[in-house]
Amino acid sequence: MPDSPAESEYSALVESFRAALGAQVIVRQGRTATEYVYELGPTIDCAVSLCDDDELVRSLVDAANGVPVVVYGETEVSDVEEVVHPTNGIESFTRRVASVVEDDLRESELVDGNKKLTALSVHASAITGCESVSEVCEETLAAAIEALAFTFCTVALVEDDQIVPRASTLPPEDQNSCHVSEGIAGRTYRTRETQVVGDITADADALFSATRKSTVSVPLGPYGIIQVVSDSRRGFDEHDAEFLEILAGYTTEALARLDRESALRAERDRLHAFFDNLPVPAVYVEEETPDGRVRCEVNRAYEQTFQRGPNRSNPSVEAAFPNETERRLFADYLWSGDAVAAEVDRETVGGDRQTLELTIVPVPSSGPTGSAYGVYNSDRPRLSARHELS
Repeated sequence: MPDSPAESEYSALVESFRAALGAQVIVRQGRTATEYVYELGPTIDCAVSLCDDDELVRSLVDAANGVPVVVYGETEVSDVEEVVHPTNGIESFTRRVASVVEDDLRESELVDGNKKLTALSVHASAITGCESVSEVCEETLAAAIEALAFTFCTVALVEDDQIVPRASTLPPEDQNSCHVSEGIAGRTYRTRETQVVGDITADADALFSATRKSTVSVPLGPYGIIQVVSDSRRGFDEHDAEFLEILAGYTTEALARLDRESALRAERDRLHAFFDNLPVPAVYVEEETPDGRVRCEVNRAYEQTFQRGPNRSNPSVEAAFPNETERRLFADYLWSGDAVAAEVDRETVGGDRQTLELTIVPVPSSGPTGSAYGVYNSDRPRLSARHELS
């Protein structure tokens, strides 16, 4: 604030600002004001001029570099935020400054939020591409620290009714497991609701050491929680919780995908054990995108029955089988998700030709891989789905 028009009015304005804004008001005189604003511009919400010196007001605007400048008085400088004439009174001027500060804070929050969302999107790609639970936890922690600027963060998963830290920036002595029925972490997990605690010491469920004063705790679906803590009371607000919930969404989806893939692998292992011991010929076909290469496996009965089987590694489904009907069936139904059956004519090991019913059963997949089992049966049972070749 440069020199005021009247000392008493100057003092009254300063006190009005402090009372009405509920914010820190720094007073500087003359050229010192422009130097101060220039050096600390990014941390200032609004610069106020209480003089009619256009040269000084121009210097203040230039030094502000985008920080809004409000003039109490008269000025010919056109690019100030607003000019309020003294005849409107101190209260009117104070309200206007408060409005400018509020608008600037809102814009700053929006800019900061967009930066965080952009940074989170980069980490989201990394999280969804992780191939293990440990990688997901570590990448989630990195996102909380690097994209959201949290200092103390823990990613914890549930193991045998215990919430166990899997990645954390807390000191080792604070990385303790707890039962799902205990603590703010347990409450978060049980309720599946975000917990924003401004004063941990006043929370009956708190298990943190006395150095932790506030926390935001967000559930990771059925898998666990992500929690940030601060050494200050009321260290977080609703925006912090919202961004942490966005991150938790990415993490939960990544963990769910790994869960699905693990279940599919277990199911495939069971199917393979059954497949190898089938008393009838059977083949397993797997095709990967985008190159479309095919991997084939056959069971013992297949090797004992047919004179010729599929090549184990081929550039396409069509090139894998010696029979046109088989090629068509696998090409058309490998990715369909529906079982289908059709008659095929195959040459056996003894040189005879035999008409069999080939049933193709696709295997569900969560990734870029299509796979199916093909079972050859001479009894030709009736199926609800039958493939008709033209």
